[in-house]
Amino acid sequence: MDIRNVDYFLTIAKAGSMRAAAKTLGLTQPALTKAMRRMEDEAGVRFFERGAHGVALTEYGRSFLRHARALKASITDATNDIEALRRGTAGRVRIGAGPSWHTRILPEAIAIFRNERPAVLIEIHAGLDHTLKQDLRSGMLDFVVAALPEGSEDPDLDELALVVDDYRVIADRSHPLHRAAQLDYADLLGFPWVLPSRSTFLVRRLEVMMRTHGLPPPLAAVETDIVPLKLALMRGSEYLSFHAVDHLASLGEAGILPLGHAEAGWPRQAGIITRHGVEHDAATRHLIDIIVSTSKSAGRRS
Repeated sequence: MDIRNVDYFLTIAKAGSMRAAAKTLGLTQPALTKAMRRMEDEAGVRFFERGAHGVALTEYGRSFLRHARALKASITDATNDIEALRRGTAGRVRIGAGPSWHTRILPEAIAIFRNERPAVLIEIHAGLDHTLKQDLRSGMLDFVVAALPEGSEDPDLDELALVVDDYRVIADRSHPLHRAAQLDYADLLGFPWVLPSRSTFLVRRLEVMMRTHGLPPPLAAVETDIVPLKLALMRGSEYLSFHAVDHLASLGEAGILPLGHAEAGWPRQAGIITRHGVEHDAATRHLIDIIVSTSKSAGRRS
């Protein structure tokens, strides 16, 4: 059934006259009558009774009127929804966020976005970088904010560098390595470590750092990607780990500190990761723009 004919039907039912309805619709009366005849023939019933003074709805017409009004309302709602999605004033944005983004950049960016687009639902999924990228590839996420690998490892993904994370070996403030005048990398192997999975880029980079000094990588005594648990284990103990300095500061963590040896670290770029060739909707594009702007502002403030 042609949706235009539904509009014609509703206009005729309201006007009570083919002539008046044709005038409202900007059609000739014969063209409107022909369209209604075609619609009635498709339904196999008559919707209107023609009389000298106009038209009246038949029993079938009164029944169809209820459905026609509901259909018109649904189409109007759908059109409004599509327009809202096009403008970015409704819909949903799904973000994957690495640990260091949970307390910086992202909260401020989301606050700005929510003020401008309150009807858009924002889903935030936490996880480690490699897991988030898998979800991005599968279409479960619209984009990811996380650390960026060195070199082009993922030709199917696009990366936009925004900030630099300073990763350092960290330990409880009472740890003996904080009192060492010089760092002997071999000493790092004499203590237990709390690390995420060995498959993560972070751990692979730690391995590179150790092998550069002719040493094997540290083996995790506890393997977890749960940051609060890691920090709780490290407090008052001799555990070591590898973590972003800014993230520790944003958590207000005063008991776990980076070792005072800058060489036991690694500057790592972080930013936005998207699927190559995918065109985002207006809401997603707008949130990405806000994150970019917020990152620049944070860089100027630091």
